[in-house]
Amino acid sequence: MSNRLIRVLLVDDDEDDYFLTREYFQDLVNWKFDITWCATFRDAEAQIKNNKYDLYLFDYLLGESTGIDLIELACNFECEEPIILLTGKGDTKIAVEALRLGAADYLIKSELDAEKLERSIRYALERTSVLKALRHSERRYRRVFEESNDFLFISDLDGNIIDFNEAASILTGYSDDQLKEKKITELVEDPLFSTRWKEIADHPIHDHEVRLLAKDNDKKYCLFSASVEVDDNHPYIQGRLHDMTARKQSEKERLFSEQMAVTGRLVRMLAHEVRNPLTNVNLSAEQLEMELADEDHKFYTQIIKRNCTRINDLITQLLQPSGSEDIELVESSVHAVLSQAISAALDRVQLKRIQIVNEFADEELAFPLDRVSLQMAFLNLITNAIEAMEEDKGVLRITTRNHSDHIEVLFADNGSGISEEHMDKIFEPYFTGKNNGMGIGLSTTMSIIHAHHGRIEVQSELGLGTTFTISFQTAK
Repeated sequence: MSNRLIRVLLVDDDEDDYFLTREYFQDLVNWKFDITWCATFRDAEAQIKNNKYDLYLFDYLLGESTGIDLIELACNFECEEPIILLTGKGDTKIAVEALRLGAADYLIKSELDAEKLERSIRYALERTSVLKALRHSERRYRRVFEESNDFLFISDLDGNIIDFNEAASILTGYSDDQLKEKKITELVEDPLFSTRWKEIADHPIHDHEVRLLAKDNDKKYCLFSASVEVDDNHPYIQGRLHDMTARKQSEKERLFSEQMAVTGRLVRMLAHEVRNPLTNVNLSAEQLEMELADEDHKFYTQIIKRNCTRINDLITQLLQPSGSEDIELVESSVHAVLSQAISAALDRVQLKRIQIVNEFADEELAFPLDRVSLQMAFLNLITNAIEAMEEDKGVLRITTRNHSDHIEVLFADNGSGISEEHMDKIFEPYFTGKNNGMGIGLSTTMSIIHAHHGRIEVQSELGLGTTFTISFQTAK
């Protein structure tokens, strides 16, 4: 029984059959129907296209066409309302085909009466209501699935990826076809992951920190969650990878800024305390040199003076301005600054017979920068690359790229690379992997890049080389 008005489209090329069926509808006193009749396939096509009916009854025989053709047409028009097929004979094949295409039910004309019609209508409306709710729910959750920024996936118990969203390709850099050939276990780098994956049925994984192995050996920090679900007695795994690389980078930058602030205060204090006695030592050496008659003895005073100068230069380098409060940003060409940094390193390049390949963007790239400090940062990276490469074999590629909201500068060498254990420490003040290094070059570089509202990232592999990528925001 229904109190609402149900709009019905009845398609039958036999007018007598139409009147007979209409009488059955009128016998259903507890229902309200508004019936529209179409006698031809063409008329029915126009009515179905309008999609304004709540129930459709199609006769199987419609001249040159059939009710099956009309069901297919309704599906093409994305009709979600129930369709009942009317057949002249109890042909099982026709009924099965109609149900396969989406019909809610079928009725045999010779056996039709008001009771069977009412039962069929009630069943068709209820079934369609459930199916529509399921389809709407599926579309709603599919939209959440597709529009999520997290890498969402469904896999079998072995980790073979069955389904995934668009964010998966964006995060990993792999195409859809490439991802379908991957296993989740191949994309995750974590020593405990294989064990946890095997135990996932009993112990779901929730926000486990892992590293995602993206395309081109790019590694990203992610939180991994997954659990086993069952659908029709078929178990599968659904999971999520939440990218937290930017958050990790921000945390590192915050800790680095705190370390640099403490280090800066310490350096300024030491510089003041060291320079005073250093000046006295240097002046005493000069005075002593003037009073010495023996040239052989002056050799020692010259050593003292040279080392005083070297210590003073080191203090000056430590005190170089690198914070945002110490530099003045002026709109300038990054290519010009790079060229100056390369020129400053030219002696080392020629002595070691290193090749520098410039792959600058065609257009001029400019943004607010401090030429002196940024040149120092670039020079530190060039110098490190030169020291890491072999004579006659080293190639340093310096590339610039212009994106819609940022500029990238890449320094890629084919040197010795950086070990995994050192990767997280290379920007720490006074950490160095060199025998004669001070450990201030990269920390100073990072501080300068931060002062320019930029970000620096590094990728490296032992024996293959290192790439430093610097990004400067340009969007207003």
